[in-house]
Amino acid sequence: MTDINEKSFRAGFIPITGLPNAGKSTLMNSLCGTRLSIVSDKPQTTRNNILGILNGPDYQAVFVDTPGFLKSRNLFERSMVNAIKRAASEEGDLCIFITEPGLPPEGKVHLFDPLKMVRCPLYLVINKLDKETTDIRVKAAEEFYRKLLPVAHVFHLSALTGGGLKELRAGIREGLPEHPPYYPTDQLTDRWERFYAAEIIREQIFKQYSQEIPYSCAVEIELFLEEEGRDDQILAKIHVARENQKPIIIGKGASALKRLREASAKAIAVFLHRPVELHLTVKVTPGWQDNMSFLKEIGFYDKK
Repeated sequence: MTDINEKSFRAGFIPITGLPNAGKSTLMNSLCGTRLSIVSDKPQTTRNNILGILNGPDYQAVFVDTPGFLKSRNLFERSMVNAIKRAASEEGDLCIFITEPGLPPEGKVHLFDPLKMVRCPLYLVINKLDKETTDIRVKAAEEFYRKLLPVAHVFHLSALTGGGLKELRAGIREGLPEHPPYYPTDQLTDRWERFYAAEIIREQIFKQYSQEIPYSCAVEIELFLEEEGRDDQILAKIHVARENQKPIIIGKGASALKRLREASAKAIAVFLHRPVELHLTVKVTPGWQDNMSFLKEIGFYDKK
């Protein structure tokens, strides 16, 4: 760790919350300057709370990319809801609520209730301004959320293009409490490489399959082996919830699984900055979303 003046240093945890597909993962990746959370144009891609660490010369912002607000239907989704509530109410020194311009669907407004009780400053970030030709919907969103939530500051930006990120970073730095860094100042995340291997495979599943298939899949890394002089060896198992989903993942003559393996291996190698040899298998794990022992085994279930 580089030498720092702890008396003037600022550090804190910042959960990023919002509705599915609002741009939470894109925002965290853009703020940190690297891809740490998978991104898809499909909603509800993020399943875990993922830490991304932004290190400045005199501050450290630890972002928590949370799953989008949702109504839980099973144990798996309940654990996601608990992660959102805990991050918003207990783990934040600042809290970012990211939203799109315009008003939210009326039936979704109650999902923001946990944010009414945040104990830390709440930053409203209105995203996707690259898609807006006027400021009418931007102003409508700002007015609506200011009345609904204890908003401390408002930022307008495009997480995709980077417009407005400089101002948000400055606001984050000013809002952090004085505290020494929580992590080494050259560290970008708290997750192991095998976690990101599984996430990258999930990202490719979202890109290559449609309808309910991506949401019915869980990826388990059974082997992650690093040996000097050879490519990393990764064995991953894709769990599907129903028998009729397995042939869709595999495809005719295993063609779909081959495409998935090749795209995933390439993306993992780019992320790790070294070559990998990836092997994929598919297993039917009926109703895994409600199987507590399975969810605990793969690190999803949270009973809190």
